[in-house]
Amino acid sequence: MSSSFYRAFEDRYRGSRELIHERQQIYVPFLEPLKHLYPERKALDVGCGRGEWLEILISNGFDPLGVDLDAGMLEACHALGLPVEQGDALEILKRLPDNSLTVVSGFHLAEHIPFDVLNELVRQTLRVLKPAGLLILETPNPENLMVGTETFYLDPSHERPIPHLLLSFLAEYCGFHRSKLLRLQEPAGLAEGGAVNLMSVFHGVSPDYAIVAQKQGQVEHLRAFDGAFNRTYGLSLESLANRYDSQVTGTQAQLNELERLTHELHHHHAQTNAQGHQLWQRAADADIRMQQMQEQANSEIELRHNEFERIQGEFVRVNGEFGRVDGEFERVKAELNAIRAQNLAYQQQMMALLNSASWRVTHPLRVSKSLAKWTLKQPKRTVRSVLFRSVRFVLNRPGLRLRVSNAIKNHPVVFQRVRQFALAHGLIHLSPEEMSPVTAATEASEDGFDKASPRVAHIYSELKQAFERKENR
Repeated sequence: MSSSFYRAFEDRYRGSRELIHERQQIYVPFLEPLKHLYPERKALDVGCGRGEWLEILISNGFDPLGVDLDAGMLEACHALGLPVEQGDALEILKRLPDNSLTVVSGFHLAEHIPFDVLNELVRQTLRVLKPAGLLILETPNPENLMVGTETFYLDPSHERPIPHLLLSFLAEYCGFHRSKLLRLQEPAGLAEGGAVNLMSVFHGVSPDYAIVAQKQGQVEHLRAFDGAFNRTYGLSLESLANRYDSQVTGTQAQLNELERLTHELHHHHAQTNAQGHQLWQRAADADIRMQQMQEQANSEIELRHNEFERIQGEFVRVNGEFGRVDGEFERVKAELNAIRAQNLAYQQQMMALLNSASWRVTHPLRVSKSLAKWTLKQPKRTVRSVLFRSVRFVLNRPGLRLRVSNAIKNHPVVFQRVRQFALAHGLIHLSPEEMSPVTAATEASEDGFDKASPRVAHIYSELKQAFERKENR
């Protein structure tokens, strides 16, 4: 394989210098404690390629040396003035003294060499590292199914995929104090917790990984590296598969919930339709009732209108009647004034008569006449007195009153005379219906006061009855 072919292949499939430089920044936290432990910090990068890691080591204060067999790959390093050497990495390691380096690194080297050579390289690295020194080996991750079955074999110089468990065990077996697995270069969306589909499970696992192994050292020195060693890096196949299963379970739960909600929606839709039909029926019934109420209200309004017109007519009639009564009242008032004037004239005439000489001369004659009249009227008074007491006796006893009334009703003439007697002497009284002006006028006319108005006649009748009651006492 020509060096130019592999250089072109790396440029296409490994990525630009800038991209590789950015990706390798993840190892800087492992370098920081070494800067405080050792003032002289030599490092060896085996299979250095285009020298991206050499630039990072130099920028962090290390004194690196890059080694690569491919002269074409070293051309980029020479162009940048980086410290590199063409040769076999294992042979160079064997020439180095014990405890002489702080860092030994190999990026995408392990998959290019036989496992026995890799085993020896790890053993030699442990020898040349200072206490707490680091071995960094980065390689494609066969845990990613696409890498393990396809993309790994794009590089014709690859030997075989190396699972991370094997590389971790190799570091432990060779005597390193501890090692850390770093899964690398996973998609940012998946790393930030984005949705996982089936292709993500196949392709989304970190496509590269690294084993950072540390040589035994003083406890306080090792503790300075705990922050970097205790972190979790990248995405495993198991984590993505679990996330996918959770999503599938969640999706199934969502589908079940959607099905339940759909069923509820259909149920609610049916209920809504039923309620809508009920509401429509109620609205129709309400329409009918409204029409009936409207008709009833119209009838009631018409009835009230007719009643109002009747009352209005009655009011007009009553107003006219009031006017007539007012006129009658004025006439009666005038008649009463005339009667008062006439009575006054009579009184004056009577006083003149009583004061005259003829009245005094005829006094014995009047006395004799009065005695004669009294003698003639005495039997009539006695009968009236007996009849008055008898009628009052009967009227004060309801049972007797009923029997006597039933008996004398068979003789209408007698009944009317007894009734007139009782009325005249105040034993009974006319009902309000019977006390009409016509009745009062009729009663008054029997005493010769037929020319008076009904009201005057009624007053006269009451005065007469009062005088008669007084005489009978």
